[in-house]
Amino acid sequence: MARYIIPSVTISAIYGVYKTYWPDTNDQKKITSVEDAVSLLNGNSQTSEALRYIHHAESKDFLKTLNPAAIALLARSGSELCLKIPVKSCLEHNLDVSEALSKFSLGDKWNSSIEWINRVACPEEDLSCSEEWLVRLPSQIERLRRMLQLLFLTTEKDFNVSTIDVDVIPFLFNVYAEFFDSNKDMAIMALKILSNIVGADEKYAKSMLSSEWLPLISSMMTNGKSLMERLLSHKVCQNALSSLKVIGYRLPSDIYEVFLPDEEPEIDIVLIHGLRGSVAYTWRQKDSDENLLTTCWPKDWLPLDVKRPFRIIGLEYPSYIFHFGGIQQSLQMRSDRFKEQMKTAGIGDRPVLFVCHSMGGLLAKKLLIDCPELMKNTVGVLFIATPHKGSPVANWGFSVFQPTEDVVMLNENNAMNRKLNEDFAAVSEKIPVIVSMVETRESNIIANAKSIVVPNKSAVFDQGAVYHIEEVHLNLCKPDRYSPSYGVIINFLLDCFRESDKRKKA
Repeated sequence: MARYIIPSVTISAIYGVYKTYWPDTNDQKKITSVEDAVSLLNGNSQTSEALRYIHHAESKDFLKTLNPAAIALLARSGSELCLKIPVKSCLEHNLDVSEALSKFSLGDKWNSSIEWINRVACPEEDLSCSEEWLVRLPSQIERLRRMLQLLFLTTEKDFNVSTIDVDVIPFLFNVYAEFFDSNKDMAIMALKILSNIVGADEKYAKSMLSSEWLPLISSMMTNGKSLMERLLSHKVCQNALSSLKVIGYRLPSDIYEVFLPDEEPEIDIVLIHGLRGSVAYTWRQKDSDENLLTTCWPKDWLPLDVKRPFRIIGLEYPSYIFHFGGIQQSLQMRSDRFKEQMKTAGIGDRPVLFVCHSMGGLLAKKLLIDCPELMKNTVGVLFIATPHKGSPVANWGFSVFQPTEDVVMLNENNAMNRKLNEDFAAVSEKIPVIVSMVETRESNIIANAKSIVVPNKSAVFDQGAVYHIEEVHLNLCKPDRYSPSYGVIINFLLDCFRESDKRKKA
């Protein structure tokens, strides 16, 4: 395959060539009345047009004729009409953790874990706590935090729906209402559990859609205080639609739908962040922890600049630099986990392309090696500062603390990374569009020390075009809208669409 090394100064000029519009020529039924719109919504047909129509209706009496699926579609659109739908109150003035713990019975493992949550061994200096298993309880908040973690782990996989009463829906609402200002992590965990549960069975979806969650979720779609809140509210709606049999896929715990077009997507764009990254941070504009709503360029810009229907998916996984205890996730463990989750989310059912930052590119390569069907449907991979041959920074400053498996794998002499690169190179010619972006500015590493995190010799994959970008490592995936790096991304996407079109004609 031909190979091109292209300096960044030429990229912006190339970008303008591809700005093309493909009109939609699908035949659709003309909506002439509110009854037509409601019928289409209840039947999950022409939902965008139906939603637009009912928003202009003077009378809102039609709201009581919407079925649960139509209400979920209304919430997913962020419609203020959800504020006018009567719902059951969830709010309790006092959140009783002990009562909440007693409502769930998920088998021996759950009961054993709950027992440990309620028991903390006596400290040696407390002479009044001397009898066997006389204990002091942890704080209410700490007990609740542990319980939520356990409930999340229990519900992220298939579970027996008869073991969790629908009372979990108002319980989670009360957790969110209690902590959304004072403890954001607790509130976000309540949303994550809700998204898991409503996707498990329609009884939870219907309970959520008839409760105070409905106006809250609808409002968060457009007014959420953080990108993660907006992504999670969308996931709640999508998983409710999944359990109601409106859509044929579900979004598991580590997968987020960053953007969904009004029409059927032609391609899935999969974003994979790097070391210490996240879906809600990596792909946002240069920002800070205090400003959680800066532009997310894939979500906010790509649909405006590429006039083809596509879905954007973000993968999320925990990663750390130093190891302080607990189980570490290996690259193989992540691949095994995402293989199942991506299948559940429908990734691979249509042409797919990957946009990967740093170590995320290694995970993409492992996934494609492990999933032949996914490889078959992949039309492109964009490697953004991916350490195919490691990073010199991986050897810095690890004399005191133990590095994680992630950092060890990034060592320039790591055998596993070398084999991964060799194995992927052996099959990569099946992917028609591969692009590498290389950083050319030094990053601040430790104290006053600076370095190129992923140098040219490591960031350049042995196939496809290469673009050298004047930017530091962390900002290479945070382009400005008219920057050279964004031009590379746009051209990469459009080349992938062209390859997808070729496959359709073949």
